[in-house]
Amino acid sequence: MRRKIGRILAPVMAAMLVFGGCGNKTSDRVTENQTHKTEDESNEPVEKESAEDEDELKEENQEEENTQDQETDVEEEEEKAEIPEESTLDIDYTSVDGLRMEKGSRISVVIKNTESDYWKAAKKGMEQAVSDLNEYLGYKGDDAITCTIEGPKDENGVDEQVNILDMVLTENPVVVCLSAVDMSSCEAQLEAAQEDGIPVVMLDSGVKNDDDLVYAYCGTDNKAAGEEAAKQLCEAIKDAGEVAVMSHTQLSQSSKDRVEGFQEEITKNHPNVSVVSVDYQPSKDDDPTEEESIEAVLEKYPDLKGYYATNQATSEAVLSVLDKYADRSVQMIGVDMGDTQKKAIEDGKEVGSVCQNPYGMGYATIVAGARASLGLESDKKIDSGFQWIDKNTIGLEEYARYLY
Repeated sequence: MRRKIGRILAPVMAAMLVFGGCGNKTSDRVTENQTHKTEDESNEPVEKESAEDEDELKEENQEEENTQDQETDVEEEEEKAEIPEESTLDIDYTSVDGLRMEKGSRISVVIKNTESDYWKAAKKGMEQAVSDLNEYLGYKGDDAITCTIEGPKDENGVDEQVNILDMVLTENPVVVCLSAVDMSSCEAQLEAAQEDGIPVVMLDSGVKNDDDLVYAYCGTDNKAAGEEAAKQLCEAIKDAGEVAVMSHTQLSQSSKDRVEGFQEEITKNHPNVSVVSVDYQPSKDDDPTEEESIEAVLEKYPDLKGYYATNQATSEAVLSVLDKYADRSVQMIGVDMGDTQKKAIEDGKEVGSVCQNPYGMGYATIVAGARASLGLESDKKIDSGFQWIDKNTIGLEEYARYLY
């Protein structure tokens, strides 16, 4: 089951939760014409007819009582289920309407890092959703719903994130929202959450084998983002030549998908373009830095036409190295949109960027988390969307939310 918030987090559709009421059964009373009775007619058939009328009235009364009992049962079931009227509407991950969480509920969020502009924008979306929940429900003070947002300082902090997640689970929140640094690192914690009845919503980057352990995933369709980057880069190099990839940590599902989407699009639709190198951010102390890897590629492939970087950090690394090779005219395309990329696009040093919607993703994650805590149905995958932005569109007001 899959629906999209759309390029700007448009509302998605989902199955309606509808209670069917019992209708009142009606019957027409037929009164036979008693006129023109002759004096020869006896009273016996009249008495028999009166008895039949009485029996009919008794049956109708019994049917009405049964119908009333059924309607009462339905009303009692509806009251017991406490499904607010709003939940009969289509699921809208941009709204908190109908999410009647208990007073004092605690939502715990564990993200990849707390320092990047991308995650700061996602945090703003989460905080706004929690604020809207409290306003909608009229909760203040000790009754207010709270949300903690924690994570390592950088996206290589696998052990640090696992330790944070362990601590979070001991606090017994109503839901945990997690963006995994390492898609293979958190299985034990997810199993523990399931045993304790704590639903888990993944955001931005998922985990392996998550079907049974994860309530929902909210984030960018990363393969589609990689495909879009490939199309734009191929257009920029006139659909011919060598290109390279600089990706964020290889442990991340989002990194894996963005690289795969990029490579698959080129293999299928751009026969005159070849991907000559794919490098990743260092995961060990003795690994080369991003800048060292990029310089090595530029030296090895003097005819390189294009570079694709899969997030804000790698985009900034590619741009910093390409400044030393200004005479090479290498076309560069990134993902995300920090201040460095904005200036690079305006100055013509970056063709453009596939920009995610971290604010909308953060907001939708809290909505999905609230639904999970209430046992309500949500989409298994919630697409927060992305937008291609270049020099011609970077100043458009409708794209402002993508410029974090």
